Amino acid sequence: MTLRALILLSATLLLALLILMFYSHGLLQEKNALSREVDALTLQIKSRDQLIEQLDQQMQQREQAELALRQALGQASKLTLQREQQFQRSQDDDPTVKAWAERPLPAAVSQLHQRPDFPTATDYLRWLSGRQPLPDTRQSAK
Repeated sequence: MTLRALILLSATLLLALLILMFYSHGLLQEKNALSREVDALTLQIKSRDQLIEQLDQQMQQREQAELALRQALGQASKLTLQREQQFQRSQDDDPTVKAWAERPLPAAVSQLHQRPDFPTATDYLRWLSGRQPLPDTRQSAK
């Protein structure tokens, strides 16, 4: 081989080496960018996992609260039924209680049950404020 061929071969190899180094540098930058992206995605996944765990805990707490409320409702219903039965028994046993229970409500109390429908609580309060006050039952007893 001649010197010229060796120089040409060396220049070609040097050029190929420079191209490979440039390509390698680009690949390294791409690898670093992908690594940062993987880190960011990993953080997002951890954050979502923590959020899912918090939501699971909240759901369990709500389920426990719902169960407690259902049990309280069951106990209240049972107590109401017992009181109704006790009242019915006392009505059956005592004619005075039976007469009291069968007596109609006073007119003032009956008027409280007569009201129009209201779209809001404010309208209802306004309606109540505009009415005549209920008679004082203590005055009629004097």
